[in-house]
Amino acid sequence: MLIFVVISCFVNFLAEGFLFPSSGNGCCSPCPPPPVCAPVNPCPPMQIQMCQPAPVAQTQTCCTPMVSSCGTGCKKEKMKRMKRGITNFRDKRQSELVEVGDAKCNSDDLKNVIIQNIDRVTSIAKKRIQLEAERILGGRYNVICARGDFSYITSTMVYCQHTVGDVTCYVFKQLSDSSQRRMV
Repeated sequence: MLIFVVISCFVNFLAEGFLFPSSGNGCCSPCPPPPVCAPVNPCPPMQIQMCQPAPVAQTQTCCTPMVSSCGTGCKKEKMKRMKRGITNFRDKRQSELVEVGDAKCNSDDLKNVIIQNIDRVTSIAKKRIQLEAERILGGRYNVICARGDFSYITSTMVYCQHTVGDVTCYVFKQLSDSSQRRMV
């Protein structure tokens, strides 16, 4: 009889609990109720921070802070330095002074070659100047010609840059290998 009760309960379970759910009048107990969720804590109130404006930088128009009248202090200080021959607040030592002469040209012969052979067409000018410099002065010369400004770096002992109209040409003598070794 026990088997009958077990089979009967199993059939009721299948029929009522599994296939056709009911309120639990069969042999099996109904499912427990779902758990109750904890109450949600409210968010703290938002605090709005106000940004402070950036501090305004104060500019000082005077060159020395100890001068009471900025309009005249800078000029007086500059005039004092000029009278003493001081530049950049430091006296130049005699060993630092270099006699430069014309910084763009150290050869009158090269300058004359440029003046006599320069042309508005830079490709023609550079070829004429190179041929004439090598013919008259001997040695190997490099020539750069352009309209307007240009920038270059060379290692040489003889050079000249000269401008006629809007064409500028720079001529320099190539150093021999032995001269280059001596410079290093």
